[in-house]
Amino acid sequence: MSAADKKDDTAGAAAAKKPLNLPLIVGALNVVVALGAMGALVYTRVIYKRPAITESTERARLARLRANPVQATRTGTLTFEPVTVNIQSTPRQLRAAEGTARQVEGKLHYVTLAFVIEIRDERRKDELEAVRSQLMDRLLALLGRKTFHELSTVQGRYILKTQIIDSMNQLLAKRADKPFQETLITDVFFTQFLVQ
Repeated sequence: MSAADKKDDTAGAAAAKKPLNLPLIVGALNVVVALGAMGALVYTRVIYKRPAITESTERARLARLRANPVQATRTGTLTFEPVTVNIQSTPRQLRAAEGTARQVEGKLHYVTLAFVIEIRDERRKDELEAVRSQLMDRLLALLGRKTFHELSTVQGRYILKTQIIDSMNQLLAKRADKPFQETLITDVFFTQFLVQ
C-alpha cells in the first residue's frame, strides 16, 4: 500500500466518523411539520367544501327519520329505604404487659345509606321489583367490604356509585329465568349518606 492510499483511507475514516449535524436535522423536521400543518389548514378551509343543505336533502333526511322512529322511553326510578350497614373496622394497636404489640378489635364504623336507582325504561320497573332482595343483598356485600376512609371522601362515594351500578347490572344480566340483554340501571342517586 502506498502512502497516497493510506492517506485516502484515513480521510474516508475521518469523514465516516463526522457527527451528524443535529441543528440541520431539527430544522428540516420543523419545516416538514409546518408544511403538513399548512396543508391540513388549506385543505379544511379552502379545498374541502361541505355539501350544501338543500330543501330536497332535508326532506329526504326527515323522511328517513320518520320511517325509522326511535321508541322514546321514559326513565323510571326505584327507591331504596335507608339501611345501616357495618363496614370494616379500623384496627388499633395495644401494648401488652410484656411490651409486645398485638392487634385487637378496632373501632367499629357503619354507614347509613338510602338511594334511588334510575331505570332506563319505566315499563321494566316491575321486573326489578321482583329482584329487589337480590339487589339489596349485592349492595350489602359491597358495602361490607368498604372502609371508613374509602366512604368518607367524595372520590370514594363516586367509586361506590359506579360499583353499585356495575354490580346490579351484572346481577340482572346473569339472571337464570329472564336475563336482561341491555344495561337497565343507568344511575344511582344517594338520598342519605352518613358514615360514622
